[in-house]
Amino acid sequence: MMGALVDGSLEGAEDHPDLDGYASGQALELTTAMLDGATATGEPVLRPQVVEADLDGDPPQVVVEDCMDNSEWVLEGHPPREASARNTRLFVATVTEQAGQWKVEELWLGEFDQC
Repeated sequence: MMGALVDGSLEGAEDHPDLDGYASGQALELTTAMLDGATATGEPVLRPQVVEADLDGDPPQVVVEDCMDNSEWVLEGHPPREASARNTRLFVATVTEQAGQWKVEELWLGEFDQC
């Protein structure tokens, strides 16, 4: 999902055709709204980790956290962050199995530099 979001941001897209293959519900709405024609350069550094898993649940789901480093992913039109700022942001995704596919169903974004 994050790859499609980043690709869309590099293109200045309103959405990305692959997003609905990776996300649904609130997560799809949020990532589509995040794009909304935004243009970026560079890419974030991703280090996702599974922090919770319920593979026997109905439906099976996992929770993934990533303290994403946005230092090199710069959105045009946004003021540059201070050099002393770490420019990290916590992303928490609930990923659910849906009809044999794993999709991000919920996505929560933390404040900058809180992780």
